[in-house]
Formats: sequence, structure tokens, C-alpha cells
Amino acid sequence: MLKNINYNLVQTIAIISQSLYRYDTYIKDAAECPECQQMWADFREQREKELSRLLKELKAHVDTGKLTLG
Repeated sequence: MLKNINYNLVQTIAIISQSLYRYDTYIKDAAECPECQQMWADFREQREKELSRLLKELKAHVDTGKLTLG
């Protein structure tokens, strides 16, 4: 079982990954509204930054032994 600190990282990575997958659809759906397209693109960019930060932290947990498998 994962400790909460690690579970929270993994869970948030999954949630953000799912939202990133949807943003392209949202941008296509907003084809008639450049403002909405830009809004979704901005959100996607911010989420990509968040995901990158979370992945770096998860890697640090693996590298330092805070996250063990098995």
C-alpha cells in the first residue's frame, strides 16, 4: 500500500493526465470561439507545468527511497 504522500502524487498525476487528454477536444469544440480556444490552451499549458512538477517530485521520491515498490 502506498503512503498518502505518494498516493497523492500518483492520483494527482492521473487526474491531470486525464484533463490534458480532454483539452484538445475542448479546443476543437470551441472552434467558433477564439477566446474559449485560448482559455483551454492556457489551461492546458498550466496543467502541463503542474504535471511536469509532479513527475519530478515523484521521481525524487523513487530516487531517494521514499517510494518503494513491493
